[in-house]
Amino acid sequence: MDCEQQYYAIKEVSDITGVNSVTLRAWQRRYGLLNPKRTEKGHRLYSEQDIEKIRLILSWLDKGVAIGKVRPLIEGVQDAEPESEQPENKKSVDSLLSALIDCDGAKLDKLLIQIMKEYPLEVFVTHIVSPVESEIKKAENPLASIQMSLWQSAMMQRCVALITQAKKRSSKLCYLLSFDHPDDYRMWLQAWQLTDEGYNVTVLSSLDGKLTSLGVALEALKVSKLVVIGERRISVSNLEQLKKLVVNSQCHVELVGSIRTIHPDMLAEQ
Repeated sequence: MDCEQQYYAIKEVSDITGVNSVTLRAWQRRYGLLNPKRTEKGHRLYSEQDIEKIRLILSWLDKGVAIGKVRPLIEGVQDAEPESEQPENKKSVDSLLSALIDCDGAKLDKLLIQIMKEYPLEVFVTHIVSPVESEIKKAENPLASIQMSLWQSAMMQRCVALITQAKKRSSKLCYLLSFDHPDDYRMWLQAWQLTDEGYNVTVLSSLDGKLTSLGVALEALKVSKLVVIGERRISVSNLEQLKKLVVNSQCHVELVGSIRTIHPDMLAEQ
């Protein structure tokens, strides 16, 4: 009976599946992939079957199927694997590349707004970001420098916008630190990932010098999580400051990027 069915709020479904609420709404409104029940106040309620469908959608996206072509696959109208060896989301990649070739920042931003709503972060990075960057970096591309600069700028702006929106929805604080120079947007992608996990993220980049006041702030604000991201070796003086911060921190600390292997003993004394 329906009264015995267990239902989940959209935030719970996001936590279970790793798909943020913005993307779940886009899948419903734009593509009709989901049809959750509604409470009297209009809040979405998802069943176990809805959650299984979300996982099925993710499995097709992982295979490179474009979100617009998933519905007939999950409904059994089309049960074959994609015939083309090329990912079907190549159309999105080509559209982004076209905007980059034209140096059309407004078009690029508009495309990214739509695509980043429709794809979970891991799928977006694997099937959209990586192919775009591979094309930009081809040796025969005479505009590689300009296109990469525009691409990184647009990506950073989109990530910052998503992080800012998420601050209104979460009180669980997380600080993301980096001692690297912010020469690309990878740090902001990590911040986006943290917002998907339900954190209100504050980003501090290009850190250098004493971190005592930061430690005091982390404790006073009751920050839940501290993430240190980096791809380069941290200087001796900064490393000492960071180790002190980690040892004295009461929040969960996590390392992301190459510094996990460059400085493997960073968390040893936590």
